[in-house]
Amino acid sequence: MSADQSMRIAVALAREILKGREARLCGACAGILAVSGAGISIMSEQHSGRMCVSNTRMEALEELQFTLGEGPCQDAYAAGAPIVVPDFGPHASARWPAFVAEAVAVGVQSVFAYPLQNQGATVGVLTLYQDTPGAMSPTRSEECLAVADVLAQTLISLIKCSPPGTLPAGLDDAVTHRAEVHQAAGMVSVQLGVSVAAALVVLRAHAYAHGQAVSVVAADIVARRLRLDDREKDK
Repeated sequence: MSADQSMRIAVALAREILKGREARLCGACAGILAVSGAGISIMSEQHSGRMCVSNTRMEALEELQFTLGEGPCQDAYAAGAPIVVPDFGPHASARWPAFVAEAVAVGVQSVFAYPLQNQGATVGVLTLYQDTPGAMSPTRSEECLAVADVLAQTLISLIKCSPPGTLPAGLDDAVTHRAEVHQAAGMVSVQLGVSVAAALVVLRAHAYAHGQAVSVVAADIVARRLRLDDREKDK
């Protein structure tokens, strides 16, 4: 990647970040990389949350990955390496059956997930979606890695510049949103007498079975509008 290309990417993303609209940032990523859509997730061992998506189709796919606890975004974070799926063949379908089925249903044919890493820390994942199958060219792959690198540096810089104990706007919303899911899992853990990890599985299964986002189910549990009973453990 040339210095001019790196500068172009950095300037384009910086302009969107300064506008203070997270959705514009995902739109900028999709535009720079000429893909059908993009999503950025903030992730850690304890919490994860969608920072932005470029359109509603990508929003559904990003939310589904968290609801299921699986998908290219989750795998890229866990592996600390890009997950490249140029077409949804049998291997991808076996690996993420529900995700692939939903992706195909909304017209997505390939996905590329890049961990946001800087100085040994992984702070999230950039996921790119294409409505056509096929691998990216070497030049486009370099640009994807460059965008992921600029995003990682920017996010870490924003975190470092925030007052102690706080997060920048957008990041704070994402983490708070997912913290509610873990709070709900804790409540389900007590209700069902199972571990928090098992409770999170139950919560996700309930959300998927009822066609709801896990965040919606979590909000209902925390607000005590919903209580999961022992029958959920056997599903």
